[in-house]
Amino acid sequence: MPLSDHEQQLLDQLEKQLRSEDPRFARNISETQAAANGPGFSAKRFVVGILLTLVGIAVTIFAIYMVATSTWWIALGVVGFGFMVAGMYWAFSRPHQIGDKTKSAQPSNGPKTEAKGPSGFMDRIEDRWEKRQRGE
Repeated sequence: MPLSDHEQQLLDQLEKQLRSEDPRFARNISETQAAANGPGFSAKRFVVGILLTLVGIAVTIFAIYMVATSTWWIALGVVGFGFMVAGMYWAFSRPHQIGDKTKSAQPSNGPKTEAKGPSGFMDRIEDRWEKRQRGE
């Protein structure tokens, strides 16, 4: 159910007030939103992950079968299990953006002015507020 115009204006005012009172918190929220809306499901990653999982299962079953002849096959079973876990992680994880590491590597020493980059949730809301103020 969409918000009424009055409710939307109140929400916009609250967000603008939050941004002015605590810019660090607002920046963290907008970065979290941007990360959540980042690259989504990748079919290629899913297929590779499932194939890796199947290889891990096959290696583990083979190692369990061969344990009766020698104990060094246990190590192969552990490696197979590792392939299964890695494959499932790879299949269901989201691909990371290139710029993620550079963002997290920068120390945060108090509030700073934000660089113009990809707009986050708060930037879009602020743009909508400015358009409403201009009557567009």
